Amino acid sequence: MMKKLNSLTVLFIITTVMVLLMLITIQRPNDSQDDEGLLFPELFEQLSAVDTISVKSSQEEFTLYKQGEDWFIKERWNFPADFNLVKRALIDISEAKILERKTDKQEQLMLLGLEGMDEGGESVHITMLQGQESVAGLILGRERELGQTGGARQFYVRRAGENRAWLAEGYLNINPLMLNWIKSEVINIARERIAQVNIIQPNGDTATLISLGKKDKFGTPEELDKTVFKYAQLGYDIAGSLNQLKMEDVLPESDFDRGDSEVVTAEFLTFDGLKIITETSFNADDGMYYSILRATESASGAAPKDIQALNVLKTAEQVTEEIATLNKQFDSWVYRFGGFVGTNLMRSEQDMVTKSDKVIPMPADVTGFGQ
Repeated sequence: MMKKLNSLTVLFIITTVMVLLMLITIQRPNDSQDDEGLLFPELFEQLSAVDTISVKSSQEEFTLYKQGEDWFIKERWNFPADFNLVKRALIDISEAKILERKTDKQEQLMLLGLEGMDEGGESVHITMLQGQESVAGLILGRERELGQTGGARQFYVRRAGENRAWLAEGYLNINPLMLNWIKSEVINIARERIAQVNIIQPNGDTATLISLGKKDKFGTPEELDKTVFKYAQLGYDIAGSLNQLKMEDVLPESDFDRGDSEVVTAEFLTFDGLKIITETSFNADDGMYYSILRATESASGAAPKDIQALNVLKTAEQVTEEIATLNKQFDSWVYRFGGFVGTNLMRSEQDMVTKSDKVIPMPADVTGFGQ
């Protein structure tokens, strides 16, 4: 028994040493010549020609394509992609620098996260095209752990069509999930523009919030600056619901069914004549909120001097153009929001404020005339 145990122990030690030697061999330059320069030396000059990006991993496969100056996601109902994210990814790939030459042995690529996806590998394949012609292709493997918290990082990579692995430096955090490439900002209306918010329940009950004429100051028409919100920042949060409003997901209105969920309508009126209307319902199955948005005109008047001084208000012509742009963007889409946004778009008056008791106690009637 002892001999068998010793044999197994020796075998384990030998196997461990072989694996360690293999790792050392892979992570060490294969020759004395230093490989320097960009991973894709000519890519930066070709970026303007790239009109299609294919992203493929064991998790998902999707296509980003360019139309005019905008990018879209083919497999997400051709919904807009985040332009800045796409632009940043292309530039980051073009600026990636080679640090070291690594292995070209197929059996060793798995240790660097560069094996094929058919084998359940963790690599991400990015292909950049102009029309049907490939401009460049990157196979992104594991990140080399350096313990740093910021700045450029190091990744094991391959160029498409090559077996050679490289250690490259750059900002190569290319996300393999399609939803993370979506244009998540639905609308961005400065909080300072908001003059009034009406949240209308299905039964007609309405909670109204108004600007108090100063930056970030809101209250109810009845209580004004004496308004007691459920928490101190609530008025500020509700009025700012459309400020850099971001969604969790999107789906076509034609595919959407609210079922029996009740719809709450919120109206956001600005000092300069814009009205944004949201129709929101809660889905108990997934715990998310679903909204349809539209833009229209509202009555406008002279804004308080403190608001005018902020220089955020738009001209009538700008508001008209804004309405057309927003409605084109909103057309046919339903946006999914998380709890913070969704709750504020559906708040009833009881969920918004704590009403103070203004009843003045009267003295007892001792004259008899009150009988």
